[in-house]
Amino acid sequence: MRVIKAFYPLLKKSNGTALIMNISSEAGSISKCYRTNMIDYGMAKAALNMATMNLVNTFMDDRSINIFCIHPGWIRTEGRADNPAPLSSYEAAEILMELFEKKRFDFDGHRFITNLNEDYPF
Repeated sequence: MRVIKAFYPLLKKSNGTALIMNISSEAGSISKCYRTNMIDYGMAKAALNMATMNLVNTFMDDRSINIFCIHPGWIRTEGRADNPAPLSSYEAAEILMELFEKKRFDFDGHRFITNLNEDYPF
């Protein structure tokens, strides 16, 4: 939130629609919660989802800034060869960059989405 606040004046000066994409996780979904561990991680992501919705409500009538939270998928982030996650960080970044451009002007869609552009429940 501090980064968004700090960059807000620059976002407003953007030549097009500025985009805020908060990187969330399926772990932040309260309605689909299945985990019995990593409670602090899930709580932090749920708080990020709530912050995203507060920002969406704040800027609802402002078409110069668009805001989402996204579950980027399961990504190999530990650098271990035996990690079973299907996406490398490079693959995930490419998918997300393309998705960000698709969502830039989507002001009516669901605010929590997956890397496959599917709605995800809060």
